[in-house]
Amino acid sequence: MNILLIKQTSLGDVVHGTAAIRSVRLARPDARLTVLTSTTAVSVLTDNPDIDELLTFDRYRVKSNWWRHPIWCASHIFSTVREVRKNQFDLAIDLQGSWKTVVFLWAAKTQKRFVKGRWLFARRFRKPRLHAIDEMGGVLQLAGITPLQQVPVLHVSSKSHESLDSLLRDTGAQGQRLAVLCPMTRWPTKNWPLERFRALATRLQDQFFVVIAGASEDREALEAISRDLSVDRVLNLAGRLSLNEFFALIERAGLVISGDSLPMHVASSFNRPLVGLFGPTDEGRVAPRSGRSMTLRADNQCRRCYRRSHCVKNCIADIRVEDVERAIASVLNA
Repeated sequence: MNILLIKQTSLGDVVHGTAAIRSVRLARPDARLTVLTSTTAVSVLTDNPDIDELLTFDRYRVKSNWWRHPIWCASHIFSTVREVRKNQFDLAIDLQGSWKTVVFLWAAKTQKRFVKGRWLFARRFRKPRLHAIDEMGGVLQLAGITPLQQVPVLHVSSKSHESLDSLLRDTGAQGQRLAVLCPMTRWPTKNWPLERFRALATRLQDQFFVVIAGASEDREALEAISRDLSVDRVLNLAGRLSLNEFFALIERAGLVISGDSLPMHVASSFNRPLVGLFGPTDEGRVAPRSGRSMTLRADNQCRRCYRRSHCVKNCIADIRVEDVERAIASVLNA
């Protein structure tokens, strides 16, 4: 069989999509599997042995530039359509269900189209209350594929591990028991206060070498966590790691603390001891599924408002450091 899978959008969503990719590979081991993803997520899937061909679409550039550079955007859409249409597919499955993905589902050369959502001209599955992996599994079932993989599957190359080893060796962290703190998310409402992370780092430094991870634009803000901590027990790597080096860091972590963001899903895929901190989002839809994870939210009747920039309640701020410490003890003993 020749199968097309489409999964774009955020890195965390694409990490979730690796569970569906593995399910397809398990169900159709001899099939040729083509995956269309966004250019920003290529590193998530580059080393994935379940994929035979990887196509990309620069969805974020199209989203931000369609009115300033409409000719380029139209050209890029049509060139991606041409790539998709080079092959005849037995099945085409859109696990995203947005207009920036369904256009390629409709364009694919196939008689059998399946989509997440309520789009026309395809068999549809939509149950947004389900966990994201289960909702994608519902689409697979429409296509006759049993969803056998319930946890994300990531692969890290030896080159990425070697590069990380070099960095840890240079900073004195190699061979240490690592606690990776990932304070920043894309939504301000999902961020646990930095002063709480700092208090937690202070309490963890006797047991762990504390590594702070994040994007380059967050590096200066994250310096506040390491202030006054022992310089030989804490390291700020914000902006210093490639995506695959970050995956390698999580894979060898002895503990990961993260909000509802990419690091949480990566830690889940590697079954690392993990505490996920939730505010405006619903853990029932995106919580980690590994056996060594725990999710926390404050008991303040949070409505899961999904507000990105401002939340009146700021629910996540009600999670106490002591709550996280108890959760850490629980996942370390799991």
